[in-house]
Amino acid sequence: MTAFTVTAVGSVSSGRPAELAHNRPSFFADPVAWLVTAAVDRALRASADDLTAAPDRVGVITLSGTCSALTMTALADSARRGRISPLRFAGAHPGVLAGLTCIRRKFRGPTLALAMDPVHGLDPAAAVTAAWLGGGQASHVLLAVHLTRDGIHTARCAVVRPAPRPADGRAELDQLLVPDPGEGSRAE
Repeated sequence: MTAFTVTAVGSVSSGRPAELAHNRPSFFADPVAWLVTAAVDRALRASADDLTAAPDRVGVITLSGTCSALTMTALADSARRGRISPLRFAGAHPGVLAGLTCIRRKFRGPTLALAMDPVHGLDPAAAVTAAWLGGGQASHVLLAVHLTRDGIHTARCAVVRPAPRPADGRAELDQLLVPDPGEGSRAE
């Protein structure tokens, strides 16, 4: 398995992820997808590597146990009233958590959205990351997790690249699951 390392991390938390959304009449994505994209943007700003220079070589992996449940709930409510917006169907797909970052940043490498609790999905995500980096499908992987705790949604993203020497990048990824101090009370 290819050794990899985390070079930057970005994190965003909010009690109301819809406030971070940039939806408009012709474009819609679930609020959690916007939260994940904000965490990706922070990780990209913190990274010394310019991932925009080779967008075909940037992979994106997202993990969330609830994915687009906010939009799915809104769709169910709309259905009871007899009107559903077709635009929201695409924005409700769990893949939108990875797809929105690709659309906004024009990344065209491999993508994967794991609709599962990040605690259980981090090992498979790390294996896929190592395979993409080792197999040449990606030069970098953006690995983002979405967690919810006490009503606060948190998205964290790691910028991952091959390690120049043996490294335990998997242990670095575990930090995506560790709550920040005061996380349950802050909203950005």
